[in-house]
Amino acid sequence: MNCSESVKSIDEEGIPFMTLEFPKSGRVGTLISTSIKNDFIQFCSHTESHQNLMVITRLSPRRLIRHVDLAGVEFRWLSMQESPHSITPSLEHTNHLINSTISNQNGLIWIDGLEYLSDRQGFDAVHSFVRNVVDSINNTEWSVIIAIEDGTFDKMQIAQITREAESIFFDFSEDADIEIELMSKSEEKSTPEEINVLPKNDSLKHLSKITEEGFTHKTLRERIIQWKNMGLDVSILEPALAYQNLEEAFKLYSEVDELIRIAVELDLRIDLLKDSGEAAKAYAYKYRIRQLTGLDEISRILDTLL
Repeated sequence: MNCSESVKSIDEEGIPFMTLEFPKSGRVGTLISTSIKNDFIQFCSHTESHQNLMVITRLSPRRLIRHVDLAGVEFRWLSMQESPHSITPSLEHTNHLINSTISNQNGLIWIDGLEYLSDRQGFDAVHSFVRNVVDSINNTEWSVIIAIEDGTFDKMQIAQITREAESIFFDFSEDADIEIELMSKSEEKSTPEEINVLPKNDSLKHLSKITEEGFTHKTLRERIIQWKNMGLDVSILEPALAYQNLEEAFKLYSEVDELIRIAVELDLRIDLLKDSGEAAKAYAYKYRIRQLTGLDEISRILDTLL
C-alpha cells in the first residue's frame, strides 16, 4: 500500500533535481536522515505557504531562523531551556501536543529528536509513542514525518519503528548536494549572525584556550567556526560577538570553553562505550553532547556503564 506522495523540486531549466516523499493524510512516515538540519530546511522549503505546519524538534530555533521563516510555523523545541518555543522533552507532552493539534483542520507535522527522548525514557516508550501517533493520525486530515538521525538506533529498533510508520525518503541529486556544500562554505565567510558551519567529522578535540590578552572579536569568531566545524552547537556564545565590553565577552567565552572541555572528555569516554557494542547509545549521547546539554547526566550514566 502506497501511503506517501512525492513532491519534486524543479531547477531553473525545468529539470527536477530533488524528490521529497511526504506521507498522505492520515499516515505517518519515517525518514532516516544523514542530516536532520539539511532535510528539515529542504522540507520547509517545499511545504505550501497556506498549509498548517507543526514542528517538534531538537534543533535550536536560533540555528534554524537563519534558514527558515518560523513566523508561520507552529514550532516547539524539545528542550529544558527557558524559551517561548520550548516544550518539556517528554513523550507524554509531545503526544498531548500532537493530539490537541490534530483534533481539527488539517496539515503536516515534523517530529525529530526521538533518539534524545529514547535516551531519557527508553526505546520501549518511544516505540509505544510511535504506535500511538499512527493510531491518532489515522482517519484525520493530518500527516506526520518522523525524522531519525542515521545510526542513532540499531537495525532492530529501526525495523520496529518502520513497521509502524513505513520509510519515506528525500532524494537529493548531485546538484542538490553541491548546493548545500556551497551554502556551508559561503556561511563560513559570512557575518557573525550568519555563522553556521556544518560539522566536518565525528570527533571532538581540545583547542588551546584563548588568553584574555589575546581575546578579540576576531579570535572569538575564528574559535566559533572551529567549534562549529566539530559539530558543536555554540549558539549560546554568538551574542558575545556583538558585545562592546570585551571582558563580558571573554567571561561568556570562558564559560562555554569549560563546557566544551567537559564535552570533549565525555566524547572520548563514549568512544569506549561504542567499542563495547553499545553503538546506539553512543550515537545518542554524542548527539546530546554536541548540543552541550545534559553533560552532568551523561557523565553519571557513563560512570555507571563503564
